[in-house]
Amino acid sequence: MPTIIIPPWSALAVLLGTIHGSLFHLAFGRRMRHLPAATAIGIGGSLLGGLIGTLIPPAVLAIGDTNLIATAIGAWAGLGIARLYRLC
Repeated sequence: MPTIIIPPWSALAVLLGTIHGSLFHLAFGRRMRHLPAATAIGIGGSLLGGLIGTLIPPAVLAIGDTNLIATAIGAWAGLGIARLYRLC
């Protein structure tokens, strides 16, 4: 049985994306049906930010290989763009 190895930064990025998506919905959300979209977009943006964060030098705020600043910026940028297009 093959073993699937998930990088630790991606698991933490999913957790942080969920948190940032929920916070975005708490601050700017209008309807409860937009919560899953905000959470999914937060996770996607957080994964992209985390990937970019692994390519740049270590940051002041980092947990292992996860650059927390890049992860948060990626999540909020994705959520901001989605808000402009009325996706969440």
